[in-house]
Amino acid sequence: MSGIRNGGGRQLFPQDMAQPVITKQERESFLYMLRDSGREDYGVTVSWWVSMDGERGNTHSMWGVVKWVDPKARKVQLVNEARSEWIGLEQIVDVLG
Repeated sequence: MSGIRNGGGRQLFPQDMAQPVITKQERESFLYMLRDSGREDYGVTVSWWVSMDGERGNTHSMWGVVKWVDPKARKVQLVNEARSEWIGLEQIVDVLG
C-alpha cells in the first residue's frame, strides 16, 4: 500500500476500507517483533486499522520504538522523536522491523 506521509512519521492510507483479516500466526509474529523492539531498543514500523464508520475505516502507519506493551489493556506504546501513540493490539495489521 502506498500512502501520504504527514508529520510525526505517520502514514495515512485511503479511507473507507474494511478491517484486514489477520491470522493468529501473523498476530503472534507481530507481538514477537513488538516485544523484541522494546527489549532491544530498535525501531519498527507499525500499521493499524482505525474505524471511521462502524466496519469501515482506514489504516495508519508510524515508525518508532516500542516503550511499553500492556497485556491487560492489550495495547502497545510506540514512540519516536515527534510523538507517542498507544495502539490496540487487535487493530495492528502489519509490523516491519
